[in-house]
Order: sequence, then structure tokens, then C-alpha cells
Amino acid sequence: MPGTPTHPEEVHRLQVLKDLNLLDTPPEERFDRITRIATRLFDVPIALVSLVDEDRQWFKSRVGLDLDQTDRSISFCAHAILQNDVFVVEDAAQDPRFADNPLVTGEPGLRFYAGFPLAAQDGSRLGTLCVLDRRPRRFDAAKRALLRDLGSIAANEVASVELNWAMQRQRDSEAGMRALLEHIPEGVLMLDVAGTILWVNPAAERIFDTASAGLVERRGQSLLADDPQKLAANTGLINLTPYESIGRRTDGSLFPLEFTVNRLILSGEKRVVAIVRDISMRRAADERYRATDERRRKYFATATHELRTPMASVLGFSELLLKRDFDIATGRELIEIIHRQASRLVDLINQLLDLARIEAGGKDELDFRPLAVGELLEQTLAGLVGLGEGHRIAVHIEPGLPNVSGDVQKLQQALTNIVSNSIKYSGADTPIEVSAFQVAPGAQPTVALRVKDSGIGMTPEQQAQIFDAFYRADKSSSVQGSGLGMTIFKEIIDLHGGTVELRSAPGAGTEVTMILPAIGAADE
Repeated sequence: MPGTPTHPEEVHRLQVLKDLNLLDTPPEERFDRITRIATRLFDVPIALVSLVDEDRQWFKSRVGLDLDQTDRSISFCAHAILQNDVFVVEDAAQDPRFADNPLVTGEPGLRFYAGFPLAAQDGSRLGTLCVLDRRPRRFDAAKRALLRDLGSIAANEVASVELNWAMQRQRDSEAGMRALLEHIPEGVLMLDVAGTILWVNPAAERIFDTASAGLVERRGQSLLADDPQKLAANTGLINLTPYESIGRRTDGSLFPLEFTVNRLILSGEKRVVAIVRDISMRRAADERYRATDERRRKYFATATHELRTPMASVLGFSELLLKRDFDIATGRELIEIIHRQASRLVDLINQLLDLARIEAGGKDELDFRPLAVGELLEQTLAGLVGLGEGHRIAVHIEPGLPNVSGDVQKLQQALTNIVSNSIKYSGADTPIEVSAFQVAPGAQPTVALRVKDSGIGMTPEQQAQIFDAFYRADKSSSVQGSGLGMTIFKEIIDLHGGTVELRSAPGAGTEVTMILPAIGAADE
């Protein structure tokens, strides 16, 4: 294993880390919250806030790992702190820097790592916010940006620790204090004991979207919308537990805010310092997690119900076969029922697994390649020859179409779901039109693939729910289905950066159009 690199300003970096007094301290919820959110956002088993000192990396917060520290010599984070941005190892087993690392070859069997360096106020990179997995993963630009944003929140917490220590060391030096506060990323407001704002730092100006002149001499309570007495009631306390509130900018707009209040004596005068943070990003991350978690609970509950019906049929009819003797015709009929219900179970389970893989892996699970639209349609329809028997499927492909970038298997699956629906819900010998054509042939051209049938159609209410998991527009139909096909179709098109247009009316058929970004050369 290659040696662990050393930071060019290692002596200074270690001194800054030591002065922070954060090493070997008890766990804190503000850091633990960040690692919990990281595991949920990136769907990884391990997330850490690490600090790298001379001989080790120590974990201020950890989720999914029993160790509280490791030797620096085997540390991924020692490499990450040499970077200015996100450091990613998509498959450690294939990376010569880490292939023989004990954390890779032994427990916990790490394969994937992504870390964002956490910097002090002078730029010294002290450690990382990192996410890890026991399997290789891709980490696209969107996920890098998300880790960068979450890492900035962790860096703000480190900056808050640094600020608290700085305030203790410089209580008697208002000028020195202001010089420091000018450069920290958190908003700081200096107030007198009556609650009038005397001074704000640039970060506070950015948070409240107002120049200093618009904040000074205002009452601090006026910046809170939900409970203006919180700030006034607590200005006499030191090291106050952070409060979450609603901030009000001078233009009247509101945003989620967290603030703490400390009392200081500067140059012999009593002062109050309020440290404020815009927590919009944290709230948004929490909301995304809650929405995803709620959706998964709903999927699980509905899937349990959907699985119960065919399973009951399989068990019931198989028990009849075991307990009684039937003539050959009746026995065969029972076996056919069991086979149909078992096939329904397998289809439902496969679609559930498809949906789970799509949600868990996102774009990382797709194999994007340039695809000729004509070939994509031909291959898809070739797999539906048996199902489409008795229907008139007409194919129209506009000449000279540009290619699209996509995963051929997933796009074929999406198209299959739509075409098979048209076949199932259209009468025999009714026309089905499959077409491909270019849209907006300007600077950013797109290609549309449209499937149009003359089937039973849908009401506006049915159209509004058609992409919901387990929803079936025509529950009374004899056509078997799980209600997941359209959900999977929509997820696949979304992952390809495309859009879906749906037009339908009862008795007048349905038209589904998927629009994908175009790339590269035209089809021959």
C-alpha cells in the first residue's frame, strides 16, 4: 500500500486542529444529525465526520462503524484533506492506492468512499465529512454537489466550535473579536443588553439579505417571525442551546433560522452576541428524507396487500390438490390457476425489485451510451411480437433523427411498459401508432417517442394518479397488472433527464409521449 501523503502545511494544520479542542470530545447532536442525514441522502451504510491528526483519524461523529478511530496510515481521509473539493474512490479494490488497505481487504470491507474536506477559518483542512459503502458506486456531479452542500453545513459546525473558543480567548478585545467575526460563515449580531443591534458581520448581511445599515439600531426581536420574545427572553443566558425559529428579512420574506445567544463583556461594556444560521438546506434535506421514507412505507404496505391475494390462491388451491383426489381435467384446471397466480407473484416481485433498484441507485445504476432511436424502437417491438398479435401496430420514424444518451435495457423496459399497456387496453384489430420525431431542433434538440392507441382511455382523475405506485386506472378490467408499470416508466424517463406528456379521454384512447435530450449524430 502506498504511503499516506502529508499536507504541505502539516505543522500549521495540526496546530489549528489542536487549538480547536475538538479531538476526543463527547458526541454532539449537531454533528450526529449531519451524518444521519448523509446516510439517508446517499443511501450508504456508513457516514463519518473525521478529524485527521498526526497519527490517526478520529471520528467526531459516526454512523454504521464500530471504530472510533483508525491509524492515519490506512486513512482515506488523509488523502481527502489534500483536495480542495470532493474526493471520490468509486472502487477501492481497483485503486492501487487502496487495493491492499486493511479496511478494504478485511473488515469493514470498504469499496466506495467520497469525502469533502472540512476547513478552518484560515483554510486549514482538518478532516472530512465522508460517506462510505461496502460495494463500488458511481458518484455523479449532482451527488458531488449534494455532498459539498452537506459538507459546508458540517464545516459551519466546526466553524461554530472555532468561534466559541475564539470568543473565550478574546472576550476583552472587541476589535480582535470583530476582525474574526468579519470572516466566519455564520451570521453574528452584536446587541446591547436592551436588544438593540449594534453591529453585524457580512454573513448576517447575506442571511438577512440586507446591508449593515439596514440592520443596525433595529430591535433584534424584529428579525424573528414566529416568536419575537425568544431572543428577548434569553439574551441574558450564556451558551444557550440552539433555538430553531422563523427568520424575517427586511423585505418581509421568511426562512427557517437557528440561533444561539451569548453574553459578553467587551471593553467593560455588557454585550449580547447572537449567532444565526439559515437552516433552509437542512430543512430541505429532512423533508426529502421524510418524503422518501413515507413513500417507501406506502409502497411496503400496498405491496404486502398485493402479494397476499395471489399467495392465498397458490396456498389454497395447492392444499386442495394435497388433500383431495381430483379427475385429470379438474386437477389440471387447479394447477393452471396456481401457475397463473405464481406468475403474477413473480411479476410483482420483479417489478418491486426494479423499482427498489431504480430508487436506490438512481443514475449510478444506468449504463449511458449513445443510442439510435430507430434501433431502440425496432428492438423493443421485436420483443412484443407475441403480445401484439391481432393488433395493427404502425411505426413512423422521422428520417435523420439524432441519437439519445441512455441505458438501452431501461429505455426498452420503459417503452415495453407503454406499448404493452396500449395492446392490453385496446380491442383486437385496433390501430396502435408508434412514432419518433425531433422536437425543438434548435440549440438543444430533443427526440420524442410517442405511443398512441384507440383503447378505453382515461378520465382526468385517472390521469392524475396513473404514475402512482400500485394505481390501476381500470381495476375492474380482466387485464392482470401490478400497478407498477407506469411508475417504473416515469422513474426511468426522469433518470434520463426526459419528460412525459400524457393525453387521454374515456373511449378515445391514450397518447403517451416521452421526450429525451438529443445528442451526437443522426440515425442513418
